[in-house]
Amino acid sequence: MHRIVLLMAVLTRAIAPHANLTGLPATEPSNPPSSTMMTPPPTVFRNLRVTNKPRKQMKHGKVDSPMLNYIFDSYATSNKHFHDKFRPPSFEGTASEDTIIDADTGSTVIFDCKVTALRDKTVSWIRVSEDENLELLTIDLDTHTTDFRYRVDLAGENWKLALADAKVQDSGVYCCHVSTHPPMLRRYKLTVHPPSIKMSKEAFLETGETLSLKCAILHLYPGEAVPEMHWYRGNSTVSLDEIRGGVLIETDQLTLTSHLQVARLKVEDAGNYTCALESPVRMRATTRVHVLQ
Repeated sequence: MHRIVLLMAVLTRAIAPHANLTGLPATEPSNPPSSTMMTPPPTVFRNLRVTNKPRKQMKHGKVDSPMLNYIFDSYATSNKHFHDKFRPPSFEGTASEDTIIDADTGSTVIFDCKVTALRDKTVSWIRVSEDENLELLTIDLDTHTTDFRYRVDLAGENWKLALADAKVQDSGVYCCHVSTHPPMLRRYKLTVHPPSIKMSKEAFLETGETLSLKCAILHLYPGEAVPEMHWYRGNSTVSLDEIRGGVLIETDQLTLTSHLQVARLKVEDAGNYTCALESPVRMRATTRVHVLQ
């Protein structure tokens, strides 16, 4: 193409002095040309080729333009999720039934609600009481309950409701609500288990043997409180390791378990043995130990 334009420009320069472009009759010059004027040398064209080869046809729907391609690629890169603008809000994943959540007393419960393509809609958290009354907990990032244990955070598209220091009475149905028409709901069924204490059953031993008893606290999260576990015999309020020798007590504060060992049993060691949790809540379990001669 560039070569054709160049050829036309050169031809125009070469022909212009001899052409009559006005369409008027040619007139003789007032001064006859001198016989001494030199005739200009002829114009010679070298290495100019004109081809009739047809231009390559582009496929239908495509534009053979680097600039347009650049603009399109730049837009597609910066708006790689532009199709989301035309999608309605939806929950991530499929949950046709209630999401079941089990929690220990004192623990922090996290409810995850991932909403895609939310746009201008709002997300609320609602608690459904046992008598089917609705309690509004949060709207977007604002808390609308006087219970300071509730907090809402947004992580990407995940609207996370946190309930700290869970109690048994917090059990129930919680809903993630999106303000579409009709409204979107995702339900969560929370069960907060009450703490309990489990201990070895009744034991029968002979004198001289070693007594071994185990105690475990279930469904309790102590939080920052340091749990205190003690062993007692009979009606005594003094820890067993303080009134008798040969007693070994091993307590794991992370798993809330305690192991009691009493060496070289005597007949007077028989009786009721109590495992007691003194903090953060008070619980006790008792088992009967028989010492035979």
